[in-house]
Amino acid sequence: MKITEKLQYIQDNHFSDWLTMRREVHNEFSNKQSTFCVCGRLATGLHENCCKKFNNTVTIETLKRLKHLFPNKEA
Repeated sequence: MKITEKLQYIQDNHFSDWLTMRREVHNEFSNKQSTFCVCGRLATGLHENCCKKFNNTVTIETLKRLKHLFPNKEA
C-alpha cells in the first residue's frame, strides 16, 4: 500500500486511533525539536501546524506506529 492508501484506510476504519496517535506523535516530535524545525525555520507552534515537511514526518511516523491496524496482506 502507498502512504496515501494507508492514510485513507486508517482514517476510514480507525479514525479515533489515528487522531490519538497523531496528536501523541506531533507532541513528541515537537518536544524533541530544538529551536529549529526539520525544514530549517524557527520551530514555533504556528509554524509546526503549517509546515508541510514537519507534518509529513509526523504522518509517516503515525502510520508506522499504527501498522498493526492494517490487514496483514496489505501492511
